[in-house]
Amino acid sequence: MTPQHFNYDIAEDVTQSIVRSGVDKEVFRGKTVLMTGGTGFFGIWMLSAFIQMKMDLQSDLRLIVVSRDPENFLQKHPQYHFSRYVEFIQSDIKSLILEDTQVTHLVHMATTNAGETFAGEEQLQKLDLLYLGTRNVLEQCGASLEKVLFTSSGVAYGRTQSGLITEETPSALDTTSTGSALGLGKLNAEYLMAYYAEKLGYNYSIARCFSFAGQYLPLDLHYAMGNFIANAVAKQDILIKGDGKAVRSYLYVGDALAWLLRLLAEPHNQIFNVGSEKSMTMHELAKKVAHVADHSTLINVLGQSQEIGNFKRDTYVPSVRKITTTYSGLREWTTVEESIQKMLGS
Repeated sequence: MTPQHFNYDIAEDVTQSIVRSGVDKEVFRGKTVLMTGGTGFFGIWMLSAFIQMKMDLQSDLRLIVVSRDPENFLQKHPQYHFSRYVEFIQSDIKSLILEDTQVTHLVHMATTNAGETFAGEEQLQKLDLLYLGTRNVLEQCGASLEKVLFTSSGVAYGRTQSGLITEETPSALDTTSTGSALGLGKLNAEYLMAYYAEKLGYNYSIARCFSFAGQYLPLDLHYAMGNFIANAVAKQDILIKGDGKAVRSYLYVGDALAWLLRLLAEPHNQIFNVGSEKSMTMHELAKKVAHVADHSTLINVLGQSQEIGNFKRDTYVPSVRKITTTYSGLREWTTVEESIQKMLGS
């Protein structure tokens, strides 16, 4: 078993992401931000950004995170002293109760975590969490909500043809496939975002997120990028579980953070893809990892892929024209090679 991640220092990257987002931190002064999924891959980055802004605002920003196991998260990341700046509520989002809390901003990222997906969690749990959990969180927040960011997923598009996936691409989810649970759950949650926006009067952004690279991406689960990094660090052959021809693209998580902050600060009640248009095959990615790691080894193509928890997708690359034209200044700043270097801890 490989380590989940290194002990990274992401402070400079987070500061840079805040600047690149173009968001004036003053828009969060006096606000209360509730975050679900705040202890995952995206969560540690989003939390770090809000803590930085909270310090800049002389603590005039309240941060609340819902987590089923906050103590485990805090023990894994003692260097960040999260408990100094963040109020943790130990709860499942389906049973969350907010008492006398006027939440103004919701960052809703909770979904089946990566470890549970890798372990083969029951598919219906994904649907329940995304529908019942999202509905409960929105109802608990109620009329005090001003702005909401929901991190959906590119799996909501289902199986697509080759080429860039746009926000206008119709969903092709197979409702008779058990592997469609996550995609269907995300679509249900997206509907709830729009339904409760009309009912409660908040504005929202839906970010359909694709594939990412960067510090804190798990190295021992079902992420090809993480697995390749783990192989390189261990000086092992880089193993490609499929035929190496599947096409993906990877946006650096620090770049994604800038995009997500902007979506939260300036919501347009629309869906936006978040990802990279720079596609590559898995074999090309493996070669990039080996090169950046200066790792002279074999790339072993096993030819027997198995999608963990979801349906198989040969091509999974978004068009990001909508978000980069709607929000001036947003772009992809970091190359895949730079992302790999950061993941290697150097």
